[in-house]
Amino acid sequence: MTQARGSVLARCALLACACLVSACATVSAPPRTAPSPASRPAPTAEDTQPAPAPIPLPPPAASTSRTEPPPPRSTDVPPARPQSDASGASGALLEQSRAQRAAGSLPAARASLERALRIDPNNAVLWLELGELELQTGNTAQAATLARKAMTLAGRDTRLSARAERLLSAAE
Repeated sequence: MTQARGSVLARCALLACACLVSACATVSAPPRTAPSPASRPAPTAEDTQPAPAPIPLPPPAASTSRTEPPPPRSTDVPPARPQSDASGASGALLEQSRAQRAAGSLPAARASLERALRIDPNNAVLWLELGELELQTGNTAQAATLARKAMTLAGRDTRLSARAERLLSAAE
């Protein structure tokens, strides 16, 4: 009986190897040949119409021997830092925090925002929400600190920067 079982296992192993080898082999398509003129369908009225004329491209700009300097960049406001890929999870926690805050559960709202910030620390909106929560609980010094952090992360986003400035002025 064990000898029969061994031969069955050997056959299964051999079959698995054969399947693996055949799966790894590449199959190339047969070479294509151009159809003979006799096998081509007769041209229709649509086939005999001329192709539309290509759209002309504008002439290239005349090159000068000197290169112009790049436009001046604003160095006082950095670009906004990218948010992480986990912004979906942090967004859900932000919405949860807003609902908890509206229900009057400020400690739970703070905990949800802190969890969201551990996931997405470069999200200026999260820092703003936490700062507004701190202001609501009377912790003005912490609210001002969080407003400054949000301004740093907001970069060139004028809407977020203005919101952070309003929070900072309310906290000071």
